[in-house]
Amino acid sequence: MNFKKLVLAIASAAALILGLDAVSVQAAPVKQADGTLFDATFYAASYPDVAVALGYDPALMKLHYDLYGKKEGRLPYAPTAATTGAQTTGNQTFDVTYYAGRYPDVAAALGYDPSLLKLHYDLYGKKEGRFPNAAAENASGTAAATTVTSVNNGALPTTGLTMNMLGSRYWAVQGDIILSGTGTGYHAKIVVMNQDNPNCSVSFGIQYDMFAARPYTGKSMFLCENVVNNLPGGQVYTRHGQAILGVPQTVMIVVDNQTGLIYLYVNGNQVGQVANTNLITNHPIARAEACARIDGDTVNAVITNMKFKRVGTSNTNGDSVMPFYKAIQNPGMALTDAHYKQWTKTDTVTVQGMVIGLNGLDWDSAYASVSGSVLFDMFD
Repeated sequence: MNFKKLVLAIASAAALILGLDAVSVQAAPVKQADGTLFDATFYAASYPDVAVALGYDPALMKLHYDLYGKKEGRLPYAPTAATTGAQTTGNQTFDVTYYAGRYPDVAAALGYDPSLLKLHYDLYGKKEGRFPNAAAENASGTAAATTVTSVNNGALPTTGLTMNMLGSRYWAVQGDIILSGTGTGYHAKIVVMNQDNPNCSVSFGIQYDMFAARPYTGKSMFLCENVVNNLPGGQVYTRHGQAILGVPQTVMIVVDNQTGLIYLYVNGNQVGQVANTNLITNHPIARAEACARIDGDTVNAVITNMKFKRVGTSNTNGDSVMPFYKAIQNPGMALTDAHYKQWTKTDTVTVQGMVIGLNGLDWDSAYASVSGSVLFDMFD
């Protein structure tokens, strides 16, 4: 057992011994003893893999964030909570949410840790003419449209979201996924990528896994894969509720192209948030993909009603784009209905078949050999 697993095991045992449960969860970001802000409710809801391992005790949530979450790119609190993100620095109020949204170059380098953002402002930002809060920018007479104040500037609704509500700073992909299969595991998803940094992506879809972490063992779930990089620890998997097999489920990924915050929606309702600043780009790519786990497992995935929203557009019900690459990565897979023409919402991606030829490997150890997918160019 490695150190990280040992800490999680000890923390889980402590939670059980102390009788800690969801009642002790904090209701809003609170200032910690080290001066930083942390919202245990947001952290548990956004990262259920942590909650499953540790329970809902705020102290254990904060411990996980300090030891691992910060390095993994997890957020300590919702970056749209500007009114709770204020700290005093000298004679001015420093709004960490505003600062991360206003200066994505800083967030890309440092992440969303409030203490690091404040330190950057104190050491460099003030000298560089950066503003500590929206009021200071407005007072200077140079207020910019990037201030985090509205739906177009980072405050998306948690229910009832449709693509035509998204402002110009967002890009998004949506699809209706119908998934079925046999065996130990099968998966269908939509994916957002950066053409200039293809090793980084965020996927969201439906997965059945006989060996998934509790409480999803042997069940279907909505799964997000946040690939910050391909180095050890660069992939963060989060689960966002149980899914229903065999019926359409509308999933949508929304990327804030100024902060790198990604919103995950199921049937118009927000179920989670992750962050990946590597997806801040003018060259977005989407993918529809399905796979199965080991030799003999089958998948039957149908992805319909795919819609795409480009950066810089607003009030769109789904841009028409061109699929530019079709890939069958396993000889047992068949990929149909991927038309090489201007894509419309009536077109369909169907991936079906049985995984063969892995010879004892699985979708984790042979991830490049288990799927069929179609890639879509979203910027030309």
